Amino acid sequence: MAELCILVRTAPYSKINAAEAVRHINGAMANDVKTSVVFVDDGVYCLKDNQDMGDSGFTSISAAVKEIIGTAKAGEGDTLKIYTHKDSLKECGIGADKMLSGFEVVDDKGLAKIVGSAKTLMIF
Repeated sequence: MAELCILVRTAPYSKINAAEAVRHINGAMANDVKTSVVFVDDGVYCLKDNQDMGDSGFTSISAAVKEIIGTAKAGEGDTLKIYTHKDSLKECGIGADKMLSGFEVVDDKGLAKIVGSAKTLMIF
């Protein structure tokens, strides 16, 4: 499993947390740190296609998230894995037709395994 697990719990345009998570993911990728990224709770909105920032005042992270997923899909060095939590998707009412592709959906047991096996955990 990964040395680093980044847990994204915050919606992309409510606080700066999701943008900071993206920045840390990019840093981990640049330094070849084996990383698992898990989007849970309102963080699953980061994986929504056609994101609408509204009048939040935040810069869009959509392109950066797509690039991160693209890197994971390409399997570059097998250093980056992207996951989302099944129950969080359900609770937020987000169906597969509204999501980007290229990540694995995990249940509670899978989530516990990913988080529990990481040497370092960062929560945003």
